[in-house]
Amino acid sequence: MPEQNHTKTLLLLGGFGFIGSNILSYIDQYYSNQYQVIVFDRVNTHPHGLRFSCVEKVYFGDFSDTVCLEQAFVNHRIDMVLHCLSTTVPATSNNIIFDIQSNIIPTIELLNLMVKYAVHQLIFLSSGGAIYGEANNQIPHKEDQLTHPISSYGIVKLTIEQYLYLYDMNHGIRSLSLRLSNPYGRYHYNPRQGIINVACRSAIHHEPFFVWGDGSASKDYIFIDDFCDILFRLIRNKIHHTEAINVGSGQVLSVNTILEHIHTFFSNFTWQYKEALQTDIHHGALDLSRLYARIGPYHFTPFEEGLSRTIDWLKNSTLQTL
Repeated sequence: MPEQNHTKTLLLLGGFGFIGSNILSYIDQYYSNQYQVIVFDRVNTHPHGLRFSCVEKVYFGDFSDTVCLEQAFVNHRIDMVLHCLSTTVPATSNNIIFDIQSNIIPTIELLNLMVKYAVHQLIFLSSGGAIYGEANNQIPHKEDQLTHPISSYGIVKLTIEQYLYLYDMNHGIRSLSLRLSNPYGRYHYNPRQGIINVACRSAIHHEPFFVWGDGSASKDYIFIDDFCDILFRLIRNKIHHTEAINVGSGQVLSVNTILEHIHTFFSNFTWQYKEALQTDIHHGALDLSRLYARIGPYHFTPFEEGLSRTIDWLKNSTLQTL
């Protein structure tokens, strides 16, 4: 007999952040009858008042509060964990001890809870830039190449990936580490991280934008809707063995090119250059062969379209806060 469909329960860590909010919105739009979500975040309601019908329950607390996190496992039969939580970004990962204590150790505690409650599927949001660094000139980056992170953030992501392999070997927890490029799109509220959204917000508010470096840095950028679609293609295919997968669009753009595109929407938009940060990766492209092997050919949203949709959302979001 064919396997009967049943609603799967996802535990989403960092559910009210930029990526988490988009995942919840995507489920509401396309998979409302297939997934229910348990959210774990620092707050008990979305900080911008967003509501998602797929959210069954919210547990709130610090990631290091294992007692609080365990309640999600005690009260719900979880099918898969989506780990989208990070306490730092590359530019703020200067306190190495804090980085270890607030990211690596809580993730190990999470894995121990998964062992305890027999949850065997996990997707970890890693990094498609910080992990590779720049010491290795192999471009585009492949998942099996040597990695040389130049920030504590990248080292932490790589360390967690290695522990995932260990927990697969010792406990049978199957996981995917998604080495994501630079996402942009709606539900992005961070005023500092994420150049496309931050620059567009500056343009809307008629504020100058500050560029770290000379603007020649080039990276892969992916529209957040594409990422969510890819994520659920991977989830539907199930996780058969632990591995890292690059997730990007193949659209590599320099900062200057992005700013020029934004300028076509806002003729008064200006920017200024500042000395680059030591943690900045100057060039990064991802080899997507492993991703395509998993999901097949994929048509990504063209950058011009993604940018236009992002600006439309930002304008509407700005009007709603006036």
